[in-house]
Amino acid sequence: MSRNKLGPRKMLIARRNSSSPMKKSKTPRAGRSACRPYALAVALMAGFATTGVAADTLAQPKDNSLERAAANYIRYREDVAAIEAMPFKNAEVTREAHRRLAGHEPDKLAAGWVAYAALVVADQPDFAEALEKELKKKTKKRKGILGGIDGLMSNISANPSFLRELEGTKPAVDAVLSMAVQDGARISALGESFKTQAYAMQKTSWGKQRISPSQTRITEAADYRRSRAEPAMPTFTHPSNNGVMAPSLASATETWSADWGATSGEARVTEKNAEVVIDRILYLAARYSTDTLNPKIVEVYARNTKSERCLSMAKLTLDQCIAATRTPYEEAFCLGEHGLNDVATCTGWVAGADGS
Repeated sequence: MSRNKLGPRKMLIARRNSSSPMKKSKTPRAGRSACRPYALAVALMAGFATTGVAADTLAQPKDNSLERAAANYIRYREDVAAIEAMPFKNAEVTREAHRRLAGHEPDKLAAGWVAYAALVVADQPDFAEALEKELKKKTKKRKGILGGIDGLMSNISANPSFLRELEGTKPAVDAVLSMAVQDGARISALGESFKTQAYAMQKTSWGKQRISPSQTRITEAADYRRSRAEPAMPTFTHPSNNGVMAPSLASATETWSADWGATSGEARVTEKNAEVVIDRILYLAARYSTDTLNPKIVEVYARNTKSERCLSMAKLTLDQCIAATRTPYEEAFCLGEHGLNDVATCTGWVAGADGS
């Protein structure tokens, strides 16, 4: 006998009853709200499908150590911008400027400049296209030729100037040189303004008044440096194409823009040491663009020994100059010459700029 004790007609009725919808209950508002993110994600994916936008048009780097290093240089830019906005009305102007300008470690500032320059390179379309062509190359085992990212890195290891010789790299290098000259022009313009104000302040009572002992001020600046939080990280959109990622500097705040500096003269590489720095910048940019960076690579390659030594001397000279000051107008001159003009020279040398 059949195991099912229902007859054919009763079985059919049972199936219909079991598949009939339950009485609808009202969904709580919270429940409907919770579904919205999922619905939005589905809508976005549908939009990508209908518009033909590839899934890799936006990317997020696995490692952000280059941005972290670059933020140390951008903080100096931010301090310059903050000082520019302060009117010379009282002695607190030079006090605040001293705290900010003396609060940068030479090694972090030098490495930050190199790291930022690498982001400027990675942001250039011509450089991205040059990398795309290299990544498309196939491995040829019989000839011992590697393709893709392995081939690119193998070529760089064999020839540190390999990236500099690629078609499409020159505009990227020019962008870095232009940034160096323009940044130096803006920084030194503020430096000259401070020196000019130093003379004008001698005609004011507050500009000639005695201020706290120099050692107290130097210690205060050092305490200010130690108390500052780590520089803020940027928010980039990171467009990606064929496995090559760009930071899109324009998507972050103004101080991350390559056009932050003032319009200035011609930029050029004038010495062999600058070519070494440029090669390091290009290597970091290639690693960043192919998302193959790690903190150790940034630590090793984000280096500019000449700038670091120059900035160390500028910091020492600033402290010595401040130690000899007794009034705000004297302090203003020290800050203009050593806290600003010297720094412009220490970073601008790569582009043949002297900060003037």
